[in-house]
Amino acid sequence: MDTVKAELTHFETAKDLKPILSVEGPCVSVYLRLAEGTANQTRKANDLAWRELIRQIEPKLQSLGAAGREMLEHLDNWDAVCPEGEQQGRSLSVFRSHDVFRSTWLNDAVASTAVVGPHFYIRPMLRELTSDGVFYILALSQKNVRLLKATSRNAEEVAFPPGTASNYDEYMHTSKPDHDLENRASGGPDMGGGAVLFGTGADRENKGEYLAHFYREIDKGLNEVLRNRKDPVVLVAVEYELALYRSLSRYPHLAQDVQGAPNSLKAGEMHARAIEAMLYCYDRKVDEALTEYNHKVGGGATNRLKEAITAAYEGRVLTLLVSDSLQTTGVFDESTFEVKGRETGTAIDEDLVNDAAVQTILHAGQVLVAPNAKMPHGSPVAAIFRF
Repeated sequence: MDTVKAELTHFETAKDLKPILSVEGPCVSVYLRLAEGTANQTRKANDLAWRELIRQIEPKLQSLGAAGREMLEHLDNWDAVCPEGEQQGRSLSVFRSHDVFRSTWLNDAVASTAVVGPHFYIRPMLRELTSDGVFYILALSQKNVRLLKATSRNAEEVAFPPGTASNYDEYMHTSKPDHDLENRASGGPDMGGGAVLFGTGADRENKGEYLAHFYREIDKGLNEVLRNRKDPVVLVAVEYELALYRSLSRYPHLAQDVQGAPNSLKAGEMHARAIEAMLYCYDRKVDEALTEYNHKVGGGATNRLKEAITAAYEGRVLTLLVSDSLQTTGVFDESTFEVKGRETGTAIDEDLVNDAAVQTILHAGQVLVAPNAKMPHGSPVAAIFRF
């Protein structure tokens, strides 16, 4: 019999989950934190760890009859769930239902777990999918301006559009700023190509203006590369160049800055500091949502789980903050809209916080993951209503 393999899927944002969140259960969600080492070592270790996870949910799957046994048969085979080729994440998640069999790499190293329930269990991947999984780094240096496309795992350089000068001296030798250059003096022979040589004090004082023209051209290139996208851009530069670029940039999604000369940062340090900047941006987004919650709590917001779940099913949740650690297992009866906060021991049990998140995403709401210490009164959820 041919092996039925999981379809490798790339989820960039939480809304990309919608097609699998709307399927009929029971749903199996398995997360494996991948081993580190050589390819042979990791394959054996991952195979053993995977089989142990599946054994934990085998009784529930067997209790589902033929459908459960079919899912178990497919899930029990590591070759069926592990994507071919080089490992591309720190964790692997696999989703299986009657209509869905998908796997996806996760950049985050999440805890290994296996869950059977009426919906797919998505909480382990929420932080990654509600963060800006893809961002850009603009390293501003007069010698070599670079643009890098980045994730939490890696960064690769992206070319500017043809004709965009990435070196300040090259730009000054090939492009004349769009204003009259006064007090221009040459200390030597003409260099050709519209060269601007700083031979007087006035010229030196105007270098900031010339640099602004150079950075305007860089900004045009940035906007062209990211046309119709909303990816955040982390600027890396010395303080005065950060201020200069921000004052003239027309790109609306500049994120937190990293201060320091890009060329002086050690290998990987610029990427690591850019990730820190993006984490800061996410924390700030969480704090802003909590501030809005505090203004609306009462009629326009709640931290009561039952109210939040009911509102999520009704499509009334605009923003849902979920704890990074707390969970409450129980059952939500969709026919009566009643919440039973206790386990039944069957496949209809669900993490009710996950249930609220699933419904919020299905109804185009925003989900954010907050440290439990920041959650209002230590609640597992905090919901801000649309109406």
